[in-house]
Amino acid sequence: MTNEAHVDTQSPGSGPVDPPLCELPVATAEAGFYTGFSTHVAIPAKIIVSILIVWAVVFPTHASDTLALANETIIRQFAGWYVYLVAFLVVVCAILALVPQSGSLRLGAPGETPEFSRFSWFSMLFGAGIGIGMLTYSTGEPLAHFQNNPDIIRGYVEPASAGAVASAYEYTFLHWGLSAWSTYALVGLAIGYVAYRRSLPLTIRSSLAPLFGLRLSGMGGHAVDIVAVVATILGVSVTMGLGVEQFVAG
Repeated sequence: MTNEAHVDTQSPGSGPVDPPLCELPVATAEAGFYTGFSTHVAIPAKIIVSILIVWAVVFPTHASDTLALANETIIRQFAGWYVYLVAFLVVVCAILALVPQSGSLRLGAPGETPEFSRFSWFSMLFGAGIGIGMLTYSTGEPLAHFQNNPDIIRGYVEPASAGAVASAYEYTFLHWGLSAWSTYALVGLAIGYVAYRRSLPLTIRSSLAPLFGLRLSGMGGHAVDIVAVVATILGVSVTMGLGVEQFVAG
């Protein structure tokens, strides 16, 4: 798809509306290794990831214990109402995106056709890591949650008990069911729409532009993209690690 902006000045059946934001200036390097990229995002993200790698390699026990404690604390505080509420709201938003008026919008200018076929698109989708995750956790995750899951951590059920069976599948379907796919779809739609329909930069900050406008051109937008880059790298690293484990195990 091309990145030519298509501006709707009127919505069907309504009067004039304010034109949508179709420009979000982000300073990028004009020469050198980072040409075309924002050094305000790339360099801090690299530093953070490098620190995490060095920490894990030099002090593996300390890193493991600290991250495990942080993970357990987060689960204790947010694994109940917060996770379910967010999952529910994401599914609702995904459903709202399918209603006739918004569901018929193209993620590009009128008349454009998809750059990739459905087969290529699905191949990239699974090749990007979802395939490895599903192969590993289709059977592995229920077994893992049978021994340990948020309900067990909070003391609601005993590990490896009859009561843990239901909660094990409950969290497996939460991670791989409708709520998970709605999350992927919602993020993809948000970025795809503003990038290919409004010609904004293909970044996470652009998906927030309708809410915060040009303020995302500054440090606030840089912070959003730094968090997104670090989270993406860590997420892909986990997926690659799962794939390596499968190869090693045969």
